[in-house]
Amino acid sequence: MKRLLISLFLVGATCLAWAYDIKVPMQGYSLYFNIVDSNQHHVAATAPHTAGNYRWNGEKAPAGVLDLPSEIEFEGIKYTLTAIEERAFSGCTRITGVVLPTSLASIGAYAFSNCTGMRGVLTIGENIRSIGLSAFYGCKGIAELQYNAVACSSMGSSSNTVFSGCHGIKKVTFGPSVQQIPAYAFAGLNMLKTEVVLPESLVTIGDYAFAYCNVLPRVTIPASVKTMGERVFYRCTNLKQVTIDALVPPTLGNESFSGISAVATLIVPCIGEERYRQADEWKRIPHIKKMEPCTINILAGSNDPQMGVVMGGGNHVLGDTITLTAVCHAGYGFKGWSDGMTDNPRRVVITDTFSCTAMFQATEVKREIEYVHDTIYKDGIETIYEYYEINDIAEPIDEQEEVVYNSQKRRIEVPIDRKEIVSVALYNDAGVCVSTGKPRFGHINMRRYPTGYYIVRITTADEEQAVRFLHVKNR
Repeated sequence: MKRLLISLFLVGATCLAWAYDIKVPMQGYSLYFNIVDSNQHHVAATAPHTAGNYRWNGEKAPAGVLDLPSEIEFEGIKYTLTAIEERAFSGCTRITGVVLPTSLASIGAYAFSNCTGMRGVLTIGENIRSIGLSAFYGCKGIAELQYNAVACSSMGSSSNTVFSGCHGIKKVTFGPSVQQIPAYAFAGLNMLKTEVVLPESLVTIGDYAFAYCNVLPRVTIPASVKTMGERVFYRCTNLKQVTIDALVPPTLGNESFSGISAVATLIVPCIGEERYRQADEWKRIPHIKKMEPCTINILAGSNDPQMGVVMGGGNHVLGDTITLTAVCHAGYGFKGWSDGMTDNPRRVVITDTFSCTAMFQATEVKREIEYVHDTIYKDGIETIYEYYEINDIAEPIDEQEEVVYNSQKRRIEVPIDRKEIVSVALYNDAGVCVSTGKPRFGHINMRRYPTGYYIVRITTADEEQAVRFLHVKNR
């Protein structure tokens, strides 16, 4: 196939070595591709020639925003773009930006080096697995990186970092699914002056990942991080604050914080302070102090969110007494907690970390449907008010006073004297509290919330509670 194409395009260019299998005309220029897997129908973007650092001699190079296609068609076969080859677009100074397709898995060495016209935000996609040496070397116009790669395992080397010479990058943000940051990933970004907040999905950080970022002021490391390599923040001379959410210090390589600011402070969870003071390498940070106020994340979940949810988890202040409530969905019942407790609701005093799981099982739950006859028709539409009474976790405050959803006015009506109410909390079906307080006019306005199931929890002055699981259907 390659020989055939060479014979077709060789006329008038005998001094150049062609380097591609497929040529795709674009507006004002062409893109070139090599077939790298004929069975899987995968292609890699390439340059038209093989020789030299600049491989577009004699061909019109791309200009403007380079929007690489995720798929091309050649001779009736569709091919997926999975790679960009070495020096594919090196020296293409008229490229002002690049859109990398989600199908892309690898970017070759020097692929976009010296694309000095590149500006704005560069987004690294979720499926990128490797980025070669100096891939974006000298792209000094890039101002921000959006890094979404979930499991990229290779990014440059100690002497040829991916973003070397990218002196315009001032900010790096991360996607919510990033699990690892490879060695040398962002080393040498000497204009990175915005706080780096690492994502809560992150597990590992490689050697030298942020080394020599000498104006980086602050970094936040989530509790999910388990391992950090050597010299991760080596010689980040302006790094003055490191905040970490993990109660147990992650494994930390040698000299990870060597050469940071002499006034740097490590801020740690209040009940983990002593652990960091005794941990190798962590204790080398000049100052260590605990978070204020002292909050602890209480992990309270469900064995199956389709069966039920748990209210009351999340961050709480040390010493507080909280209430955890398991709420069943229709057709399921509460069996007990994973630690053997069966009280529901249950009270927990926050003295240390705590986690538990509500165990639900299939059962029959009483289902009541109330027809409101005076509002049953409007514009020919019959409205059914439907709610599920959770009898195993709370007694109704007053059997005659029912919390219902008024679909015509799109609000939850709370027919209880406001003076008797201490609080009314509204939870979505994931157990997340979306509203709390006292209804000013005897109802909760639901216009800003999406359609679905909601849990209403009412507490009165005498500590009685009512819980309703509400949903409305229109037909």
